[in-house]
Amino acid sequence: MQDRRTILIIDDRAEERLALQELLRSSYEIVEAADGNEGLQIMEACCPQLAAVLLDLDMPGMDGFQLLRILWAKGWLRAIPLLLLADGDEETVLEQGAEWGAADVLTRPFRPKIVQRRVAHLVELYRHRHELESAIQEHAARLREQDDRQNKTGKSLLETLIAAIGFRNPNSSIHVRRMREITHILLSDVREHCPEYALTGEQVRLISDLSILHDIGKIGIPDDILNKRGPLTDEEYQCVQAHTVYGGELVERIDFQGGEAVRMYCYEICRHHHERWDGKGYPDGLKGDEIPIWVQAVAVADVYEALISQRVYKSAYGPQSAVDMILRGECGAFHPKILDALRRTAPKLTRELSGEPASPGELRTSFLQRERSSSRSVGLENFSIPEDAQLLFDLEQEKYRIIAQLSEDMIFTYNALTDAMEFSEKFCKVFQFPPYMTDYQKFLVPSRLFYPEEYKALQQKYTQLSWEHPEMEMDLRLPLPSGSRSWFHLVLHLLTDRTDRSRELGFVGKLTNINRIKKEATEWQKRANTDPLTQLCNRAGAHILFEELRQESRQTPMELTVAFLDIDHFKELNDTLGHGAGDQILTAFGQRVRHLFRPDDIVSRFGGDEFLVVMKKMGKRAFAETKLGQLCRQEVQIADMREPIQVSSSIGVAFFPRDGVEFDDLLRKADRALYASKRDGRGRVCFYEDLV
Repeated sequence: MQDRRTILIIDDRAEERLALQELLRSSYEIVEAADGNEGLQIMEACCPQLAAVLLDLDMPGMDGFQLLRILWAKGWLRAIPLLLLADGDEETVLEQGAEWGAADVLTRPFRPKIVQRRVAHLVELYRHRHELESAIQEHAARLREQDDRQNKTGKSLLETLIAAIGFRNPNSSIHVRRMREITHILLSDVREHCPEYALTGEQVRLISDLSILHDIGKIGIPDDILNKRGPLTDEEYQCVQAHTVYGGELVERIDFQGGEAVRMYCYEICRHHHERWDGKGYPDGLKGDEIPIWVQAVAVADVYEALISQRVYKSAYGPQSAVDMILRGECGAFHPKILDALRRTAPKLTRELSGEPASPGELRTSFLQRERSSSRSVGLENFSIPEDAQLLFDLEQEKYRIIAQLSEDMIFTYNALTDAMEFSEKFCKVFQFPPYMTDYQKFLVPSRLFYPEEYKALQQKYTQLSWEHPEMEMDLRLPLPSGSRSWFHLVLHLLTDRTDRSRELGFVGKLTNINRIKKEATEWQKRANTDPLTQLCNRAGAHILFEELRQESRQTPMELTVAFLDIDHFKELNDTLGHGAGDQILTAFGQRVRHLFRPDDIVSRFGGDEFLVVMKKMGKRAFAETKLGQLCRQEVQIADMREPIQVSSSIGVAFFPRDGVEFDDLLRKADRALYASKRDGRGRVCFYEDLV
């Protein structure tokens, strides 16, 4: 992406192409096309080299919107920003074009500075996104290499990516494990009753394993949208829908040990699990048999699991209610044969996911020994265990012990009948606990293990468990004997009496050390949101911090000052003194801006010579003008220069919330004020409210 320095201008007006070329050729190589067909041919040949495309809407033959739809369908606009050249209202044109992947609109008559700035912004934004995706790929590759050395298995990358989603969305880990089981049950039924699909047992197993990756694209969805309570806006819903496209793109970059066939299965699952039988799904609007039967199985599994699970935005439905809703078409249209499979397997799904035994006595032996030894036994004293059953019970206990010992996880179980807790050998080794504790209710857990707020969250989650929803999970910090604290992922499964579901028999828990992954994820997120030259946050980082302030303002109303800064004549300084000196000027200017403002104010380098400042709890014009005015004229000392350089900057200001509440909207308004500052002579502060 860093080598993309070519811009394609597709416009039937030669004089307009020439004018745009004059504006952009100092920074980019320019390629021209006089109509849509020629533009399409050039993109076919030169797509990897293009930094941006400028597309005129009003052209003879193939017009701009027709070409835009073709480019969107080919998937090229994921990597290349496209700006529409149009007459009329900018917002109306952008609303129409955004549906097909347009990034921005330039309206006639063109203003040179705005054209240059918007093109540069979008090229920089797409470059940063590419770097973030590359960072994710590099991070995933590192984890895969480490796990390959440890486990000699090809599954580590997939598990790491699933974990990355799990840390951001607490429900996802349970969801993906259930997805595998539901998909396997549905496809096994299709294999039995629909021989025309020629599904093999190996295919059923493989597709079920790959189904856990269906939502891998959610790694690209912001946390505040992914975990939002309440309904999504149309814009947020479109953002969530994009996870199918992101997932497909990520899969294309993964080196599957099973070869291209495995990649194909996984790609179809990630991209098309939200397609619907009647063509009303997304992202490609596939219809009928265009959607593979096994993708439809994953889609039904996804919907069924979501219905029976509690989410931040809804309560859980009962298993039969979920089946009825799907069969009635309340969750979209699905393949009739998959619906038949769901109808046939509904009892088994309920049984498997709730842990209910298939036949009387199947689960009883798991707790029989402790039931009989307890003074609170419930009428089992005269129940005799055949010798073979006792042998199987002992064998299961030994298998459990060995598996727990070999696993990287730390296992613990609680028996409510005897008020006793048992810990695996690894748990005892890590936390220096005894293997068995009696009178557990008297043990002061919060003071020894948990932060108070984390213990409170754990209690809240635990009280919500039931036989219908027996499992919970969360991340927490636990103390080690060394005195330090480490991050662990906790999974807890409630055990209930099969004859009286309201009666709790205890729980089984698992702890996994995620400290390394937490630290690495934090470090990669920091790198992705930091400008490498100035070490200020970049555009993406500034957006995240702004959304946090906006969220805070919903609890405690506050005003924000949003200032857009541009170093005057920076290109001339760069050309005269050299790029090395230019970098020093940017670094020194960035440090000056950072030192001038408070630690909780946002200071960001957007790219090039542009900076952003957001002052928290500040909406007074006079203060903003005085504070920001200190940046309009300053001296910058750089190496190999005796005298300091005089640097001026133009500044545009908008206020939250009176000028706007959305990040991009405030940026546009501050940018308009910045343009007014440039027009009025540079080196001054201008306010958007003066332009209205």
